[in-house]
Amino acid sequence: MTNTPEELSALMSEVLRTTRDRITPDLAIHKIDTWNSLTHIELVVTIEERFGIQLTEDEIVGMTTVGEIQRILRARGVLAP
Repeated sequence: MTNTPEELSALMSEVLRTTRDRITPDLAIHKIDTWNSLTHIELVVTIEERFGIQLTEDEIVGMTTVGEIQRILRARGVLAP
């Protein structure tokens, strides 16, 4: 099943406890106080459960911006362009 970028934004907004308008491709882990190591793990687990995938260690470490998360999920075929 392919999810939309809007669904990913909603998920990230919920996990990062911020508004959807802040969830842009250039939002990076160091640009938002609520995106720390603990919420990063929560984000990974939520993405894996919601999208039905198991992320690799390299993918998890590389998830430092919304744009990179989108790229990874598109490469996995679970996020629409």
